[in-house]
Amino acid sequence: MIVYVLLACGLIVLIIIGFPVGFGAGVIATLGAANFFGDITDPRVSSMIARLAFAKIDNFLLLAIPFFLLAGRLMNTGGITGRLFGFVSLTVRPLKGGLGHANVLASMIFAGMSGSATADAVGLGAVEMKAMLDEGYSRHFSAAITAASSLIGPIIPPSIAMVAYGVQAEASVGALFMGGIVPGIVMALAFMTYVACCAYRYDYPAGKVASLKELGSSFLKAFFPLMTPVIIVGGIYSGVFTPTEAAAVAAFYAMFLGLGIYREFGLSHLIKEIRGTMIDCSVIMLIIAFTSSFGVVMIRGQVPTELANLLTRLTDNPTVLLLLFTVFWLIVGFFMAQTPAILILTPILLPAAEQFGIDPIHFGVVMTLALTLGLLTPPVGMVLYALIRVTGVPFEKLVVLVLPYVAITLGVVVLLILFPQFVLFLPQRLM
Repeated sequence: MIVYVLLACGLIVLIIIGFPVGFGAGVIATLGAANFFGDITDPRVSSMIARLAFAKIDNFLLLAIPFFLLAGRLMNTGGITGRLFGFVSLTVRPLKGGLGHANVLASMIFAGMSGSATADAVGLGAVEMKAMLDEGYSRHFSAAITAASSLIGPIIPPSIAMVAYGVQAEASVGALFMGGIVPGIVMALAFMTYVACCAYRYDYPAGKVASLKELGSSFLKAFFPLMTPVIIVGGIYSGVFTPTEAAAVAAFYAMFLGLGIYREFGLSHLIKEIRGTMIDCSVIMLIIAFTSSFGVVMIRGQVPTELANLLTRLTDNPTVLLLLFTVFWLIVGFFMAQTPAILILTPILLPAAEQFGIDPIHFGVVMTLALTLGLLTPPVGMVLYALIRVTGVPFEKLVVLVLPYVAITLGVVVLLILFPQFVLFLPQRLM
């Protein structure tokens, strides 16, 4: 078992020094398989890794990933983000700091379309920053809330990260999606409360109440984008289609809006976005294939069992266990992107959690949210890097600005650990 612990540590080292996650997992999995058979040149080693890799990616659920990726890309270029933010900003304009609230609400709605924090930051970020700066908000405040609100993307359904967890954990993706709704709303309310405090402290402006004509006109422009999360979540809940089919519906709906309704792009641009989606998806599939092999090797090496035994000696309380895991996930988030971390850690940590009686849906949502914080923390901080050009704020300054939102999100994670029904209520009632 010691050999496999050292191999797992070896993978962490490879990731820290910048080795590609997928290839690193493949190398470590191969070394682990070689330990089974006593010789790395044994043909059974390569056969085992290849078989495990292809078995995991031969999964209908994984079709959701390219479709959600494509939907997010098309919505970012199809005139959807501007119409969405325009309507939301009108509804909350009379509030002090109204555009800060609009930033959060728009991200929450867009999260119901793309399933990705980075897509949210890139797509809505430029629109939100311009609107807030034009209204007299400080660049630093605008940049911080734009970065933080994108964290809602992987929590509100659909979520690419939850699809990845569902595949590794063999859990219901539909139940995971339902489990993310309440935590996503709680996050949004927490962010808006902080925005309200900042608005009164720094005396940010409140706009005039929009007329019914303005609201009606803006609503009509944003009607079709607003229907996207309704179609996706409503379709899954009602059983009209599966989460994978919902991803396909989202992609074709975004294509329909961009090509047919708003005519913001043509066939050449569509082909370009499909090509970009294929490249992004190939990277994710490679990571899934080899991290799955790595996970099976770790399981056969008894790592999860020994981990569970070690944790049992430390505590017998599932709440304390999740709090310990949260500290670990925060550390992992410093060095690893969210989806690869989920793919690598799920086969190792979930069996230990299940021995403590922790529900896999609760575990998956908490894990996803905790690892989401890595998007706002260096040195990885993918959302921060994506927003440097959009916000015009240096990376090191942006890191400091988002710290209050990191603390707020961590508070939400602890709340979900202490009160599992925030996650489990909707799956238990609706699924």
